[in-house]
Amino acid sequence: MKRILPFLLALLVSLPVLAQSIGNTSVVTTDNVRAELISEVSTVKAGEPFWVALRQTIKPRWHTYWKNPGDSGLPTEIAWTLPPGAKADPIVWPTPSLVDVQGIINYGFHDDILLMVKVTPPADASGTLHLAAGVSWLVCDDVCIPEDGKVALDLPVGAAATPANAATRALFDKARRDVPMESPWPARYGMATSGDPTLVIDAKGLKPDTISDVYFFPSDWAGVANMSKQRAVVTADGIRIPLKKSDAAAKAAPPAQASGTLVLTEKTGDGTHRQAFDIVAKLDPAFVPSAALVSASNEESLSFVEALLFALVGGLILNLMPCVFPVLAMKAAAFARLAVHSRSDMRRDGFAYTVGVLVSFGAMAAAILAIRSTLGEVSWGFQFQSPIFSLLVAYLFFVVGLNLSGVFEIAGGFTGMGQGLASKGGVTGAFFTGVLAVVVATPCTAPFMAAALGFALSQPAPQTVAVLLAMGLGLALPYLALSMTPALQRLMPRPGAWMDRLRQFLAFPMYASAVWMIWVLTQQTGADGVLYALGGMILIAFAIWLLRIGGPISPATWVRRGVAAVAVLLALAAVIKIEDSPATAAAASGGPSAGVSFEGWERFSRARMMEAVAARKPVFVDFTAAWCITCLVNERVALETAGARKAFEQTGTVKLKGDWTNRDPEITALLKELGRAGVPLYLYWAPGADKPLILPQVLTEASIVAQLAAK
Repeated sequence: MKRILPFLLALLVSLPVLAQSIGNTSVVTTDNVRAELISEVSTVKAGEPFWVALRQTIKPRWHTYWKNPGDSGLPTEIAWTLPPGAKADPIVWPTPSLVDVQGIINYGFHDDILLMVKVTPPADASGTLHLAAGVSWLVCDDVCIPEDGKVALDLPVGAAATPANAATRALFDKARRDVPMESPWPARYGMATSGDPTLVIDAKGLKPDTISDVYFFPSDWAGVANMSKQRAVVTADGIRIPLKKSDAAAKAAPPAQASGTLVLTEKTGDGTHRQAFDIVAKLDPAFVPSAALVSASNEESLSFVEALLFALVGGLILNLMPCVFPVLAMKAAAFARLAVHSRSDMRRDGFAYTVGVLVSFGAMAAAILAIRSTLGEVSWGFQFQSPIFSLLVAYLFFVVGLNLSGVFEIAGGFTGMGQGLASKGGVTGAFFTGVLAVVVATPCTAPFMAAALGFALSQPAPQTVAVLLAMGLGLALPYLALSMTPALQRLMPRPGAWMDRLRQFLAFPMYASAVWMIWVLTQQTGADGVLYALGGMILIAFAIWLLRIGGPISPATWVRRGVAAVAVLLALAAVIKIEDSPATAAAASGGPSAGVSFEGWERFSRARMMEAVAARKPVFVDFTAAWCITCLVNERVALETAGARKAFEQTGTVKLKGDWTNRDPEITALLKELGRAGVPLYLYWAPGADKPLILPQVLTEASIVAQLAAK
């Protein structure tokens, strides 16, 4: 009321100031607006519709109003006086602009506008068609002045319609470009538990980096508070606009459908263009949005350059994450063995390792783009949500462990160690060591990676590929720098007998990694996963033993090879069997065999989270997965310590755990809302907060206790 009162006073003061009417003519001129009635044709045909327009030329800095004027104001009105049998359609409104007057949000027009109307003359019209109308409008700057007048236009009736002059036709052409087009996308809206509506335009395929300045002008929706700022979120799936309810909305049920105009700016190859679409959104009772999750209190959107930098630094830090340790130790040992070779050998090995990493990240980018184009969404570490992938990786770790233990050799060493490191086999080994490093790195999310991945997975193909390759370069960079820098090479230990012992020792981290993947498999499939995995490993080991038996080529040799092939095929058959098992289906549906430990935690659901937030309780949400080593480490060292448990209990914090071991659409949707590509993700809602705080990906007990104690 405090903001509306000055407007009402100005309106009362200005009532005596009326427009200067020039009788029954085609022009009305006031101090602020020149209004005239113009036609797209100079001669009309009886019964054939044509277009006229009320043209308003508005004084600089002043404005008139749209059909929904916003928080204050009045729309322009046209009251027609037409010959019997003639008809005038409603005004076709051009796209409005947002007019902010000291926080009061209005919708209107500046400068020169045309309000077009389609007129149909009588079927028996002849002579001259006389069009007359009384027009009224409110024009405002720091004060508002209601103005009115009468306009008229006489058009001859002929055998055929004749176009108006070129200048007038150009005005109509421009006016049509200013009229919103019909939306090509379906739209819906839902009501949050707070009563605030959220509009969703299902515009799949948009390129978020090309879209800006998104705003929704409600045309006949009294439920929207115009003064509330709009913060639209654009993704490849469409546009999401959280809105605020108006005071009137609290007293009325939401309408079955709501309409308005969506305005956005699109960047194309030839510049930027303002686009407008008429939207009709249907109420979706099943859609209960949470606008507060659209952005978090400590999150800002990244630019492309920032995303590249974050990806490079995140890939660099990924070398320090526990899931990559075994492979990197193998690579370090390989470099130490190369110390006796030429610098060109070192450079070649470093380049081969880097190429292996980059090719793997490139292949991952291609897979992401392919899945995104078909399923519409994809997340970091998505492959580990498949029991098939988990079992194949467990097999891989087991085979690499056997190789390191000396059970068998592959072309001079799978990891680049062994015979002939300066030959083609050494380069091949280095390349596949890079591939292996990427395979084991995907369950991990290092600091800086989350924001970069969230950006990459929502961008067009070139940006997605560039960010992922930058991350791969960061992962390979330490070893590339080592291979290219003689000063660093001189710090490496000299090779010796210790290299063989180190190689055999490194087999045990690979066996441990295989055990970890079997444990992950049990979370996805239940106890059956252990049987299939261990049985498959026995068959693989048996096949390797058969192939190692020496001797000249003979029928027995071919029999051994045949039996070995059958053993490998049986091991791979376990992969198919495990996907079809009932336990896998139960785990994928969130059954009792799925996921991580929930002791002391409630299972996450958006409804439970928002219920606790609405009750003004502190809420901590842990999004985790059994295959995420960083998640498991954080649980051991920060979330499940005696000090953290005591802090949670003393503050009355509601603890929710979201298990993403298997695919969960609700968790996936929330990760996308927050611009995150995968786990770990930790949210903390302080009591009464309207947005969650996103905590770092690497936690400590002290950081958790301090956050819970902060006011």
